[in-house]
Amino acid sequence: MGHAVGRSLSAKGLRIVTCLAGRSERTRGLAGAAGFDDLPSLEAMVSEADLVLSIMPPSAAVDVAQSAATAMVAAGKTPAFADCNAISPTTARKIEGVIKTCGASFIDAGIVGPPPGKSDQATRFYVSGPQAEMMGALDGAGISVRQMGPEIGRASAIKMCYAAVTKGSWTLYTAALTTAEVMGLTDLYLAELESSRPHVVAEMRRMVPRLPVDAGRWIGEMEEIAATLGAAGLPEGFHEGAADLFRLLDKTPIAAETRETIDPTRTLEDVLSIYAQTIGRETAEPSRSDVAAEVFAKPLAADAFAPYGEVLALGQGAPGTRESFAAAMDNLRDDARLNVSISRPAETPVPLKIEWMERHPFSGQTFVPVDISRYLMMVAPSDDAGNPDLERLEAFVARSDQGINYRAGVWHHPFTALDRAAECVVFRFDNGSDRDTDWFEVSDGPTVGIEPPAGQSG
Repeated sequence: MGHAVGRSLSAKGLRIVTCLAGRSERTRGLAGAAGFDDLPSLEAMVSEADLVLSIMPPSAAVDVAQSAATAMVAAGKTPAFADCNAISPTTARKIEGVIKTCGASFIDAGIVGPPPGKSDQATRFYVSGPQAEMMGALDGAGISVRQMGPEIGRASAIKMCYAAVTKGSWTLYTAALTTAEVMGLTDLYLAELESSRPHVVAEMRRMVPRLPVDAGRWIGEMEEIAATLGAAGLPEGFHEGAADLFRLLDKTPIAAETRETIDPTRTLEDVLSIYAQTIGRETAEPSRSDVAAEVFAKPLAADAFAPYGEVLALGQGAPGTRESFAAAMDNLRDDARLNVSISRPAETPVPLKIEWMERHPFSGQTFVPVDISRYLMMVAPSDDAGNPDLERLEAFVARSDQGINYRAGVWHHPFTALDRAAECVVFRFDNGSDRDTDWFEVSDGPTVGIEPPAGQSG
């Protein structure tokens, strides 16, 4: 969608700029083919832009907005920011708050329909907000901009209602067809539908074989739809189930393909066999509680954590006192600014398989709990190549009255909340470049569990 929108706007004579630092070769190829100017950093991008369009998987929407706001502060320029992602009205208003902190205007947008150029009908951009009129500059060349007034959330809401039916129906089709496949009823089921609901079968044959290539990106969209229905007082369960089905489809071999490389000869009957096999594997695999941990997390203590940073003892000081320099907040770049963000991680079940590690080579990072039960930290020193040495990985469980500070360059796992969803304030020095955070993808990483109390087996 992003590169197709950019290509359409470029055809209107608009200059399209982006920052592809850290993005895949596929993304770079699509952006290059669409005529994007690739700039070296988000700071450079916002400096050149009059309007920023965020078109991302919904799970990335808040983080992208936070990065854009940080870049605007560093650049000293605040172009209008339009969130065009498949998010709930609540998430849209949350992002509005992020963008307003840097003084930029926020526009709520919802994109309906296939990408520009993929259909005879124009792609619809529903937009709302006090500054939404400026989105009228996008109208034409395959895009139809539709104004919905000054209220933030209206544009996101219509996108949620639309996708609740389209993608929601596709998951229902897939669930029913796969059930028939598992029970040996596919031929009879399709024959009945062909005689009584031929238009449904046509839609099944068109969409069900293609879903895995987008499944990973659509999990978050189903969760946003569920939240939207819940906020309206309706049951959330149907679209939570749709998210679970996309998780299954994302584990099929087809998920490794892309929209450009998917096998066009693969039939509905072919994919149903693959989906049924995937369900069989998932059923046969041990539950998370049965997975043996290779590394056990210990209760967080200042001396054990000292090689990686400091532990902040909260709620223990006497009234009227202050502890200065409680953490070494490293800042190794003159052009970096303090980025204060609010993180709201979902609960993560354990044992946890390590798949990613991150570090901030030029800044410390401090986490101060606001609303939290416990959280899990995994840290590792660097090996000779500068990568995380996972053979020396250590894990700690922190309480709600313990904050932490990572020193600059420390490899650590993304923040992991235990027991329930959490909220914490995060401090880090950023300059908006791709070196604010280094990511390392772990292949066949260790599994981390929580050390049982003394006298109990794991």
